[in-house]
Amino acid sequence: MVKSEKSVRVVYVELFIYILLVGLVVYVLLQPVYYVAQMSTVAVAAAIILALIWTGGESGQRKRPSANDRAISKIVLLDDDGERVKEWLIQGETSILIGRTSEQGEVDIDLRDCEYALLVSPEHAVLNYADGQWYIEDAESYSGTGIRQAGRSDANRLIAEEPVRVGAGDMIFIANTRLLVK
Repeated sequence: MVKSEKSVRVVYVELFIYILLVGLVVYVLLQPVYYVAQMSTVAVAAAIILALIWTGGESGQRKRPSANDRAISKIVLLDDDGERVKEWLIQGETSILIGRTSEQGEVDIDLRDCEYALLVSPEHAVLNYADGQWYIEDAESYSGTGIRQAGRSDANRLIAEEPVRVGAGDMIFIANTRLLVK
């Protein structure tokens, strides 16, 4: 997995902080000031460096899966009234293809029998499980894929092949079809 641009920037910022703190310590130790001031500066700098190392900074920390991430076990197809139509268990899976089974191949979540099946591409979207989290990405579908995060009222359209994190309670839109993440 390639590091994102944001995480690379975080690494550079942390490196800059380390260099700045070491430079400050060297500068203070070379200046003819009071011994207490020198040792205080060294102690504060050492405490900051140890805190960054101990916590791993932003770039060293792996995001621990939340209770919602671990709780995701199924995808539920909802009708226009919000009633459950069908469910797919996804616990233990690592990659799930959403679309319509056709002569070209089968999918894991088959939407060929849903009301808006004609708007669903044979390979519409992919759910992937990585580092304790689920991600969805549009597979260059005809009519697009969207997601509405749990607790939000707005939905966002996905950009093809750019993964977006999915959590329990999120609503996935495959064309006009609604899938609830549970």
